[in-house]
Amino acid sequence: MALVSSEGIVLKTHALGETSRIAVVYTREHGLVKLVAKGARKTPSRFGFALEPLTRGRYVYYLKTDRDLHLLSQADTIAPTGSRIQELERLAHAEAALELIDRLVWGEEPHAELFDLLAAALEAVTVAPAASLPALTIAFELQVASLLGYRPRLDACAECGGALSQRRLFSPARGGLLCDRCAGEEPGTVALSADALAGLSLLLTRPVGEAGEYFEVRRAGEILGVVEAFLKYHFQRFKGLRSLELLRALPPERRSDETSSAKPPAPRNEGTPCAT
Repeated sequence: MALVSSEGIVLKTHALGETSRIAVVYTREHGLVKLVAKGARKTPSRFGFALEPLTRGRYVYYLKTDRDLHLLSQADTIAPTGSRIQELERLAHAEAALELIDRLVWGEEPHAELFDLLAAALEAVTVAPAASLPALTIAFELQVASLLGYRPRLDACAECGGALSQRRLFSPARGGLLCDRCAGEEPGTVALSADALAGLSLLLTRPVGEAGEYFEVRRAGEILGVVEAFLKYHFQRFKGLRSLELLRALPPERRSDETSSAKPPAPRNEGTPCAT
């Protein structure tokens, strides 16, 4: 057992007993950790805002390599992101970023680049224009998948490496665009619109912090549906972003993006694909 200090972002919390709390924190130095904060539910709490979801902080805890839970000793807030977000839509997109990390990352494996990507996405959510929030979320999904080794292939057929079909056929199972021959053998391919493919290419290659600048990204709902289908095939624990479902409850006049109406893409042909 060693006393360690890590910068981290709180993904979620759970009550423990009558006075304590478990905080699930994604840290730069030790990956995903579960911290037991004794007395955290007392008022006032000595941990302050540092254990609230979306908060970026510095956490000192006793790391036990053979245990799932680690005892938190000290927590200091660096950025109280949650307190800076007032709009419901903005909060939903911020929580979607936390949910994605919670679903796609498993175990205490450090990944500094992934931590920095999450921090950049949360910062961007607090300042980006509301109309660009769907683009930001899609960019984050794509780039998280890329860092974890599942980058969608858009430059050549994801199956054989050949020339792409002019019909812009995307296979979530194969992880990218296909040629006509491979698409004919692959159930569940999706024909993308020209705008959707352009937006997908743009958001895959630009820094996530810049996604808010691209108001010209069209068909965000279509792109989100394709990206989520792709993630479901390659990450068993990913079932879609439930954080965005609350946007569907908003009246139409309060919706500033396409995310709330995003639907799974319609497959080009029938078949039951298998997850990898």
